[in-house]
Amino acid sequence: MDALSSAVYVHAPTALGQACGHRPSARHAPFDQDLADRVHRLCGQSLRQASRFIHLAAAGALDTARRAQLPDTAGLYLATGLGDQVTPARVFSRTHLHPGAVSPFDFVNMNSNTAAYHVARLAGLRGPNLTITQGLLSFEWALRLALEAMAGGLAYALVGGVDERAASRAELARRYRPGRGQVPGEGSGWLALSAEPARGRLIAMYWLTSPRKADWQALRERLAGLAARRPVQVSAGPRVPKPSIAALLDGLRQATPRPYLMDCGSYPTAAAFGLAQALQDGGPEGALLLHVSTDGRARFVLTVCEIAEAS
Repeated sequence: MDALSSAVYVHAPTALGQACGHRPSARHAPFDQDLADRVHRLCGQSLRQASRFIHLAAAGALDTARRAQLPDTAGLYLATGLGDQVTPARVFSRTHLHPGAVSPFDFVNMNSNTAAYHVARLAGLRGPNLTITQGLLSFEWALRLALEAMAGGLAYALVGGVDERAASRAELARRYRPGRGQVPGEGSGWLALSAEPARGRLIAMYWLTSPRKADWQALRERLAGLAARRPVQVSAGPRVPKPSIAALLDGLRQATPRPYLMDCGSYPTAAAFGLAQALQDGGPEGALLLHVSTDGRARFVLTVCEIAEAS
């Protein structure tokens, strides 16, 4: 088990879920207009040539950056499991299926780092700028890299996870398989991190590979001191099997589930939405949030946060 301890606080979390209140099966149009309106309010300009994915990233990131009043030295860590889904499908259609003119901006927008560029430009950030793609653990790796950078001297970081649904079910099925009973979704979840005290706090991340019963037992023993005499809430990301959740909960008293996928749907970086939503909504004072993620194969990540009562 690989453990990463933290003494970092979370400021101004933002959780934008699928269609901002619409069900995950809803059409794109209402959410698209909401994204455009949000971005315009936050930065005072319209991103006329930017893709839908860039709007999705900017709408969440700029909200957190503005409310947290991040300095320009903050680092940016943007995680995405799938990247821009809509633009490549449109370019492919116009070059192979239904030949027609392709906007040169589409080629720029398809670049994996373009969204992070726009977010940094609009938020005025000049620190490290990374786009991380590691499948179902993309956000967890982005969060880990940010915490390691902060341990090495970086004072502030903006960390988020962004994914959009594919334009067609066939394309979605080719690139992403939700868990059993889970509906494909999309969202933008962001956290501003610093050493300055805030209502939420990141305590630790635990990385387990092919965990056995003894590994879960060792993890529960590590959590016993933290969980003593305080409420514990447990969230699970996409494709986390129920036996793994049960193995974690076994022996943890006062643990209650805190599901969130019904609010954003299932997508690779949904954990960013889940953590941001929990920290944004708050809970019992001093409660622990345990978020379990998996890569869908053998690796699991447990992120431990302290959440405060909603103000």
